[in-house]
Amino acid sequence: MRRARPLLLVIAAAAAATALLADVFRTLGGSAADRLSTIGGEAVYRSDATVNGEPAEITAFGFSGSPAERAADLSRALGIAPPQSAADALLITGAAGSDLLHLLILPAHIDKTLAILITQKPPRTHRATEPIWPDLPRPANAELTFTATLAATRATLVTATVPSHPEAAAREMSGLMIAAGWALAAPPTRSFALYQRRQATCAVLSQPDDIPGVTRITLLQRIGKSQ
Repeated sequence: MRRARPLLLVIAAAAAATALLADVFRTLGGSAADRLSTIGGEAVYRSDATVNGEPAEITAFGFSGSPAERAADLSRALGIAPPQSAADALLITGAAGSDLLHLLILPAHIDKTLAILITQKPPRTHRATEPIWPDLPRPANAELTFTATLAATRATLVTATVPSHPEAAAREMSGLMIAAGWALAAPPTRSFALYQRRQATCAVLSQPDDIPGVTRITLLQRIGKSQ
């Protein structure tokens, strides 16, 4: 149990290690990011990203309070639908004008929240091919929603839907992760599990989708240290 907090911070390090990410720090911009700043978010970093092969922007914030306490406030600030129920970690998606927003909410320290905002511009052209599943375990019948890569932090984010309830989806993902050589880095919760394999860390979120009987799975992997 003494390892749980440091290992949780391996995921948070993709947003919190300013010394490692100094080369990608920039001045914040964009109305969605500004709104999170005005409700008490402490900006950690901002960087370019790639979502489904298209350019995007990522901004990370630290907030006081747990994800379950802050999720509704964060979604309201962005003008997107709040989550249907409280959770330890979750992904919220919505639109702001012509931009598509993905807000990943994760636990950091005790009673602290790491909020990762991905702002995705509309695709420049119609994509003839589907985004590619990264080198991570994939549950059966998973329908890929989007993938995001952050070269500066060596991080990969993937989200998909599966035709099962969250508990069953979490069990399936646990079996797949362990079979692929991953080990739990901390005790899991109903919606959040953290795994480690060599120098890589992967957070797995399981949450109900808007469609009954469907679960949204989100994986956030970070490998080693930033370049």
